[in-house]
Amino acid sequence: MAHEPKLKNEIIVVKANRFGKFIVYMSFVFTLTITLWLYIGTKNSFKRQEQKIEETTSDIDVQLRRRADTLMKLVDSTKSYMNYENKTLLEVTSLRTSGKIAPQDFAEYENKINTNLGKVNIALENYPNLRASEVVKELQKAIVDCEDNIAAARRFYNTEIRKFNAQIQTWPAIVAASNAKLETKMFFEATPEAREDIKVDLGF
Repeated sequence: MAHEPKLKNEIIVVKANRFGKFIVYMSFVFTLTITLWLYIGTKNSFKRQEQKIEETTSDIDVQLRRRADTLMKLVDSTKSYMNYENKTLLEVTSLRTSGKIAPQDFAEYENKINTNLGKVNIALENYPNLRASEVVKELQKAIVDCEDNIAAARRFYNTEIRKFNAQIQTWPAIVAASNAKLETKMFFEATPEAREDIKVDLGF
């Protein structure tokens, strides 16, 4: 018959030494601290990115308004010589909207500017002397400069949007983004009409 060792059948109170407890507790505190630090750091990173997006949004807003105002000056300086349709005058005037332009309205607003600029340029074709005047050429040049600035601002804006959208959908940042109820942002894409060249004859 095989030997069977006699088991010690008794209740034993399990005790860990102080050093062992210290290591476990410190590991827990360290892990929690690192997790909170990463979580808070991620949320602060979101805020910094949103601030950059807001700055680029303001740049686009400023340039769009500047282009609309310059178009209005072009119309004001030439309407005494040209018979603009009342509809065109009203549309150009309406571009001077109050309040900030929302990013989702950028493309539509730019398209309105281009549409009315095209009408003005077509009207100017019938007035070669007026088109060649220094005032008109300077205003047209300013409009082109604004478009270059808008294109540059659009690139910066879309770059920041791309970074933001990528970060909030990547683990583990997506956890903080979800808790903050963040959502992806729309890119500023030119409409087909805005992609068409608006011919501005600078007389050069």
